[in-house]
Amino acid sequence: MAATFKTIRRRVWLILNTLVVLWLLLGVICLQVPPESFWPAAFIAFSLPAPLVLNFLFLLYWLLRRSWLVVLPLSVFILGWGYYARLVSVNFAEEVSEGTKTLQVLSFNTHVFNAYADKDGSELEASTDMIDWVATHPADIICLQEFYSNRGSSTYNTISKIGTRYDRYRFFSVSYVDRNKADIGSVIFSKYPIINKGVIRFGESHVNRAIWTDIDMKGDTIRVYSAHLQSMSIKSQDIESTYSAIGNEESFKKEGRNLARRLKRGFVARGNQVELLLEHIRESPYPVIVCGDFNDIPFSYTYNQMAKELKNAFVKAGSGVGATYNGPLPFLRIDNQFYSEALKAYEFETHYEMGLSDHFPISAKYVLQPKAQE
Repeated sequence: MAATFKTIRRRVWLILNTLVVLWLLLGVICLQVPPESFWPAAFIAFSLPAPLVLNFLFLLYWLLRRSWLVVLPLSVFILGWGYYARLVSVNFAEEVSEGTKTLQVLSFNTHVFNAYADKDGSELEASTDMIDWVATHPADIICLQEFYSNRGSSTYNTISKIGTRYDRYRFFSVSYVDRNKADIGSVIFSKYPIINKGVIRFGESHVNRAIWTDIDMKGDTIRVYSAHLQSMSIKSQDIESTYSAIGNEESFKKEGRNLARRLKRGFVARGNQVELLLEHIRESPYPVIVCGDFNDIPFSYTYNQMAKELKNAFVKAGSGVGATYNGPLPFLRIDNQFYSEALKAYEFETHYEMGLSDHFPISAKYVLQPKAQE
């Protein structure tokens, strides 16, 4: 009787493990599907972290059981390591030889330095701390999204405080001017000269865009992009409303549909935007670094398209989970730095000490690879 029960249990666990593997394979296939063509694929791909974690748990289970069936989850783990690395990165510090050309790049969605939350002066200290933190960061290049600068304000005159004061070159693309005559947009600051620049506009959106600069780094030119893709359009209140609706079937369905609609719009918009961005990147005559707020997790069509053609600094040089969203949904990595073959990332950091925006800043250090001898 005990032997029969053991056999049945093993079969049940094997069936469940097989279903998890099929789920994982389906998710990987869905990563290749443009959301505009078939938007449900984006939701299936979005769920990929679940089968990845479940497969790892099955791996541990079969190991503890000392069963040959461990071959199934182990094979998936090995073959799918690239996807596991998107979840959790494991790298060790590298030494860089003297005389090597290095470059440090900081990327940060500043959430307009909380200027709109400062109506009564309650955010003034936090805004000042954030601006000072960015201004004094040692990065050679600083890419900021949702950047805010008001020349008429002693606190928010950020072009002067971050750029002019520290003799940084800059390219500021203004998306719009608010009622206080403050400029909002994306900016790239550089300690090296900017010899060319431009803007990639994503359709009718005046907020979401990518800007680029060609930077003369001691005789070598590198093209740096700062991108801000379509927002998820999900606020903390939306998530809280969905949580609070649990138990009330009608209310939960309403909030769930609202959340799903917003996610769908974002998936489709970002899928189109990343194609425009990649078209421009492919034409670059120089090595590229692409920074920004992609507003999509590593298990999305957007991220997958970027990862097909460029390396990810967190995957190659980071450690841990690397979450960059500072909000109610944990473990979301939606800010990234990608780079081309002529560069190598040797250090990556998510700056959790700067938690005053709804994003955490990220920085990476790169080595410019020597050119191949002809």
